[in-house]
Amino acid sequence: MGTARSMDRRSFLKGATVAGVAGAAAAAGTFGLAGCAPQDKESVAAASGDLVLDAEKFQSAKWNFEIPPEPVDESKITNTVECEILVIGAGVGGLVTAASAVEEGADVVLIASSDGPVSRGGSNAAFNTRLTHELGLDFTREQIEPIFQEIFASNSFRLDQEKWWLVYDESGNAMNWLMDKMEPYGISTVIENNQRDGGTDWWDGGPLKTLNVSHSFVAEGAQAAGASQQIVVEALAEEIQKGGGQIFYSTTAVQLDREGDNTGRVTGCVAKHNSEYTRYTATKGVVLATGDFSQDKDMVAKYCPIALPFGYGGVYDGSGLKLALWIGASWQKYTPNAPMLATMGDEVLPCRWWAEGALTTFPGLLVNKKGVRYSNENCTYGYMPYPQRVQPDGCAFLIWDENWVRDSAPWQSDRVGGEARDTQEVYDAIAALFDPNTDWTTTDEYAGFDATMAENAVKADTLEELADGLGLPREEFLAQVERYNSYCETGLDDEFHKDKRFLLPVKQPPFYGIKNEPYTLCITGGLNTDIQMHVCDSNNDPIPGLYGVGTVVGDMYGDVYDYKVPGINLGGACTTFGYLLGKNLSAGTW
Repeated sequence: MGTARSMDRRSFLKGATVAGVAGAAAAAGTFGLAGCAPQDKESVAAASGDLVLDAEKFQSAKWNFEIPPEPVDESKITNTVECEILVIGAGVGGLVTAASAVEEGADVVLIASSDGPVSRGGSNAAFNTRLTHELGLDFTREQIEPIFQEIFASNSFRLDQEKWWLVYDESGNAMNWLMDKMEPYGISTVIENNQRDGGTDWWDGGPLKTLNVSHSFVAEGAQAAGASQQIVVEALAEEIQKGGGQIFYSTTAVQLDREGDNTGRVTGCVAKHNSEYTRYTATKGVVLATGDFSQDKDMVAKYCPIALPFGYGGVYDGSGLKLALWIGASWQKYTPNAPMLATMGDEVLPCRWWAEGALTTFPGLLVNKKGVRYSNENCTYGYMPYPQRVQPDGCAFLIWDENWVRDSAPWQSDRVGGEARDTQEVYDAIAALFDPNTDWTTTDEYAGFDATMAENAVKADTLEELADGLGLPREEFLAQVERYNSYCETGLDDEFHKDKRFLLPVKQPPFYGIKNEPYTLCITGGLNTDIQMHVCDSNNDPIPGLYGVGTVVGDMYGDVYDYKVPGINLGGACTTFGYLLGKNLSAGTW
């Protein structure tokens, strides 16, 4: 007789399960049924044609873009251009760096694959400039510290804090310098009027508040604050050439030259213009200012997979970043990179500044394809894409009635100190969406407006007709509108707790609706860089002679591009860092 032993419930059930399996196997006459035999995963993958990943493969795999091409045959390099500082890229960062260095007397050459200077947007953040001082918008160290700490915390501290403090300390000088450069070209500066979320100052607004430190350049024929950066880069390019700098457009860098079998100093690059190769050599430094990588699907998949559902926006393919990786540079410390996303801006409705200021999404009624709400509509347009994209088909529908524009007044000016927009003007601009006779020639004021959105616009005399026109289920949509209107009456949003300022009912016909999808503007960050803009290797050691500015700079942002300081990429990573790099490279201090 065997020895008795106690058994807890878990052991009992486990034993019973094993016994049950054994009994079933015995009944079948075998313990190793063919259908239950372990299968080799590799064999299954081979048979099905599927790629089976595991952690080891995922971490050790090489991506296509990481494999460097063969060096350019030396016999094909027919020209040589020598300089002190070589800048690659003709965006804001590259042009500011070159202009700053030229002003110091440096021998500067700038090459770019584009056929001219390039830019996007027009918001340039800077602290404590002569303009912010004049408007009473300066921030002392005591005031900015809790703001920055809140920003750092909201990004889980997944960013380079030193770079942010460098922006705070030095952006005022850099922006004053840029404003001085622009004045002779008839370009003046305004402060963009951004989202306040119910408060004039940071400390008395709601959680979506932003800082009014975004400098925007305007001129005759380019008066849209936050959308006129092209006039800046064109003036900078002219300024560089006036100062003796050379610019070669339609010239693409194809390899960086680094001594010692990619262990020494970066001395220049080889670039291609038409079918000819030229070697550019620089004695003081090579500056990468080549933009983001949002057009390279493989790079997006590796470094920013969260952006994949939003499509491949932006205009750059990461070519400059790849050049650096191929000679030993390392990627930024924090991944995934932060995408710069957008939705429901002036590309949806031609009224760039809502009553609450720029950067606000449409604060009326939003529903998904099922006809129901999915979020608090009062949000920043750079953050709303996430809840919007996970809805059915990744889209949303903006809904409002005849009274919404007037009930939302006053409509703020695009700039601090400017006159509020005329409510009738806003009404007419939006109404034009629904007029089949509208001429959709793009205007300077609505430079970002995509008139194709009018194809998704519906105007109806009844809510039933609106639902049908937008392809929404009638019953669910009508019930949602009824609930929403009840919240507007009580001032209490029981679903998503939206601020009562934006609880405006959908009652007065005609009714309006428009379909919208979020998208990628660009993907920020890239190379491992220190606060002197050196591009670094995996040990955080600077690669001698190689620098980066603009969107190339890694670890500026955490989970997503930060809209609490609108324009920190153009004003900080491009202008401030470029200005400092140009001065210090010329002096040999960096």
